[in-house]
Amino acid sequence: MLSISEDQLAPIKTAVSHSSDGVRRALDPSKPEDAAAIRAFLQLTGKTEQTHPGLYGDVDRLAAGPPAPADHEGQALDIVDRGRDSQGRATARVWHQDTDGGYVSGSLALALDADTHEPVALGYANRVGGGVTPAATRSATARPAPDSMTTVGFYHSQSSPDTDPKFGMVAQTAPVPATSTAITARVTAPVTTRGNAAVQIGLGRTNPGNDLDYFYRQSQTTLPQLVVPFTGTVNVQQSMANVAPTGQFTSGLVVSTQLYSLNGTSRVDHLASQPLNTKITGNTNTNVVTWSFPYDPTGTPGNYQSLMYNPYLPANDHLTAFFFSFQIPVQNPVTPVFSFNVCSTDWPDHSSVSCVKILDLQFWWHCVAEGTQVTLADGSTLPVEQVDNTRRVRTGDGGSLGVEATTRGLHKSRVVELRTSRGHLLVLTDGHPVVTPDGLRRAADLAVGDQVLTEGGPVELVAVAPIDADAVFANLKLVDEHDRARGLAGTIGTFLANGIVVGDVTSMSDLHQRLVHSLEYMTARIPERYHTDYASTLADIARDNIRYGGRY
Repeated sequence: MLSISEDQLAPIKTAVSHSSDGVRRALDPSKPEDAAAIRAFLQLTGKTEQTHPGLYGDVDRLAAGPPAPADHEGQALDIVDRGRDSQGRATARVWHQDTDGGYVSGSLALALDADTHEPVALGYANRVGGGVTPAATRSATARPAPDSMTTVGFYHSQSSPDTDPKFGMVAQTAPVPATSTAITARVTAPVTTRGNAAVQIGLGRTNPGNDLDYFYRQSQTTLPQLVVPFTGTVNVQQSMANVAPTGQFTSGLVVSTQLYSLNGTSRVDHLASQPLNTKITGNTNTNVVTWSFPYDPTGTPGNYQSLMYNPYLPANDHLTAFFFSFQIPVQNPVTPVFSFNVCSTDWPDHSSVSCVKILDLQFWWHCVAEGTQVTLADGSTLPVEQVDNTRRVRTGDGGSLGVEATTRGLHKSRVVELRTSRGHLLVLTDGHPVVTPDGLRRAADLAVGDQVLTEGGPVELVAVAPIDADAVFANLKLVDEHDRARGLAGTIGTFLANGIVVGDVTSMSDLHQRLVHSLEYMTARIPERYHTDYASTLADIARDNIRYGGRY
């Protein structure tokens, strides 16, 4: 049962009244009203001074300090759904992302009756190690949706244990359509044509490969532009407004779109140079709205018919969430705007009837890197920049796996240089997995005297040095269609880099998730004042994973 005390609700109502409709704003703990709202929001997400003493201590410290910046630098917060679900209950969803890292974060979605300000639905989520924090109101405790609803989103986020937490919110009020019947909509792209768990989009490969749903031919020597086909229809079931005989909306149509890297650290915006409204038309005879950003494999960068987004390096080795929002003008004096969203699935709780869910996206492209020698299946070597998805490489156990894709990333930061007692030299990013006799370990966690596996067996490290880098680093995604046909779909991919056995991009993601969810590993690396906080956050995540099937 939904239960929120007036002591918790009062500062939130005040914060909402001080917010511009639909505009994100930072909450400043040095301002008493904001500090009260922050504490109320934290309490609604189950965080107390006993479970999160470090976080509450930071709020108190910041409350006594100078004013915090008024902007949202490094933060993204969007309401991606709101309204009435198929059973008439209030529902809302909020996505947050800390683009500076996301060591730990939490978000909240709260729905209020716009007339009485009474709460009608609440939900929250927590994440560690970066990525989107999607909060959805819980269907089991939601009340019937009111005629008009104020949706509130809140986040707290700390990009690293050495930085101050940030807080922010957004609030928006809108009428709720009376119907509990799902809209008649169809998304024809992006969809998977090969049964993938995510929609696979390849960019700039030598060979499209059999794993892809879509392939765009882009340069193999420059950073690819993210491209997404997006086509479909929706029946607004009422007369539309401001539609010219050509089907174009003359005014009132408002649309927007973003991509969110789920395990990475960025929200990627649509390229402003490409108009969205011109690709959306309305048929006044059928009340059907069509959007057409079709698959365009022969297009050129900057000139695709598909949706184009700004380049973003880590999007290739992480799942990516898609969001597209429609506000369609209709001839209805009560609700003159038909709101409709398409977005990637986040939580299993019921979304509104005006929301359509699609699979996550995943981008793969060819890499450009120089120097490191990769051992191929036949024993020969190639520089990593020449290894593409037509090759097979030798694995750490002496077998071979096909290269399904390659990745690249520009690093202007510290990386790690490894030297072994047998003369191996390898420079790699600090999070890259290296195979040891005890399993995979991050390069940054290795020390002199540790052993790593090589083509000749275990070898001792004689030097482990952090060095500055300003270069492109590469990785491989192993296990191709031939390997899957042989039953190797779940294989942990490894390959030889300058003779040292390292993990592929999938193993790197898996290792990262395993480590950030390990209390023993993390408490050895974060300040003691956050130990209880981190343990409590991991317990909350584990509970939600069991109860709701959380996957990030």
